[in-house]
Amino acid sequence: MSDQRSIRIIEAKSGGAYCDGGGGALGHPRIYLSLEGKTWVDCYYCGQRFATAEYNQKNY
Repeated sequence: MSDQRSIRIIEAKSGGAYCDGGGGALGHPRIYLSLEGKTWVDCYYCGQRFATAEYNQKNY
């Protein structure tokens, strides 16, 4: 098993991201995750990380 997880890079001007855990029966309710003042945010349901282009994975 790997500790690596996918990181979705989004446009900083979007202000945030929506996550539904992949949808379907294995997903979770769709939520909005604000990136205001942050370079990354993790979904509190599934742990998916969303980040701006300024995110440097080595620092986190």
